[in-house]
Amino acid sequence: MSKSVINAVKAVGRLSQGFGFLGQAALAVMVITICYDVVMRYVFNAPTHWSLEVNTFLVIFITMIPASAVLREDSHLRIGFFISKFSPKAQNVIRRISSVLGVIFCGLMVRNGLIMAISAFTYDQRMSTPLGTPMVIPYLFIPFGFTVLGFQFLARLVGPGEKTKPEEVPKIKTAQNA
Repeated sequence: MSKSVINAVKAVGRLSQGFGFLGQAALAVMVITICYDVVMRYVFNAPTHWSLEVNTFLVIFITMIPASAVLREDSHLRIGFFISKFSPKAQNVIRRISSVLGVIFCGLMVRNGLIMAISAFTYDQRMSTPLGTPMVIPYLFIPFGFTVLGFQFLARLVGPGEKTKPEEVPKIKTAQNA
């Protein structure tokens, strides 16, 4: 593998890691703002008018933005029953096919997300709430998140990745194998 490909894979990994940190920060902000709203609503009888809208957008944010970090760390949920029946070589082939399909899917999501964001910007679409947040903001989470996720699928396809072999993925201890 060439040095430029290795550097590109490392750059995508750092970008994914940064997006993962942004997702963690957004989750922390959600916890703080929801707690604040609960205290204001039930203790002081003065609910906020912005908390629901902000947290709705933060849910979208933490769904889209850190997805590449989850893929990079190979820590997404999966049902291993089916894939574990294959040999390690077949599992690697399946992983590569899923990466190709992931790149294609991410490309479609980036395209459609940009169409939505451009349309929202062009027609000045806003939330019908007191904040009146422009819809282009949450719509842009889609192409940003899926762009980096697509790059991470590419990096997984061409690079060795963090945890490429199934045997490197930590096993979860259950009552049966404990």
